[in-house]
Amino acid sequence: MMLIEPTHNKKSFFKYYTPESGKLTLKHTTRKWSTPLLFNDPFDNQFDLNLEEPNEALAEKMVALFHENLTADEPIYTGQFGAITPIVMLLRHAHRNNPDFEYSESDQAELKEAMLQGMQTTFAKAPKTNEEVKALMADVSVFCLSETQDNLLMWSHYAHNHTGVVIEFLSLKEVDSPLILAQPVRYQDQMPRLNFEDMMGLNPFTRKVLDTITLTKSNVWEYEKEWRIISSLRDKSQTHEILPYAPEEVGAVYLGCKISAGDKAEVIDITKAQYPTARIFQAQKHPEEFRLIFTEET
Repeated sequence: MMLIEPTHNKKSFFKYYTPESGKLTLKHTTRKWSTPLLFNDPFDNQFDLNLEEPNEALAEKMVALFHENLTADEPIYTGQFGAITPIVMLLRHAHRNNPDFEYSESDQAELKEAMLQGMQTTFAKAPKTNEEVKALMADVSVFCLSETQDNLLMWSHYAHNHTGVVIEFLSLKEVDSPLILAQPVRYQDQMPRLNFEDMMGLNPFTRKVLDTITLTKSNVWEYEKEWRIISSLRDKSQTHEILPYAPEEVGAVYLGCKISAGDKAEVIDITKAQYPTARIFQAQKHPEEFRLIFTEET
């Protein structure tokens, strides 16, 4: 078993299911991962990263940032600056051998002009780059979860009007659960922009750019308190995949307040037989407030 380091310290997450999906998930110990093409939000993973328009002031700022990278202590990783990475490494080596070296005014002007031309070229190619990113996103596989098990809208939207179930999945490092790599979704009013400063030392197809797209949504979805695990499809011809999980990951099962007697009995039987340590809760409407309360089944 290969242990990987978690990206967070949360104990668990929650997944809302319809009655049938919940029963299949528990019965087969598998979870459905989907591509963004199946998401209900047409903007989710499907927007362009617009670039700021190049100008001389920005070119000067980028030259200063370029110098910072040359003199930084952090090691340069392979491909960090794309095709010019070897040149940057040579320049850094030259700077360290001659720390008093300074560029002449003409050198500074040439560097600024080269930076401006490079940004203008990148700006002109932005539409093509966005199309390439969209093609790349078609191969992304995402598993979505929530921080909460009691959201009324989530129960209505994803658990078939409170007739389904919510499964608590534990984030367990000891079984290499992918949940330990979950990342929170960012909610905001405007679509994110890709600044040239962000691109200094960053290839547009690296993880950082993909995370910006896959982990940013409109703030109208903020109530979901969503976290995501990002992977890539094993079978590129499919729009989803069914992957197994460790039985130890199921911490609890929550039954909807409108679940049918038959579905309730079936879910309880599967849970007790296959997940003996998992707790089972029945949701009920609070008698005086617009919220759910949960009673443990014995």
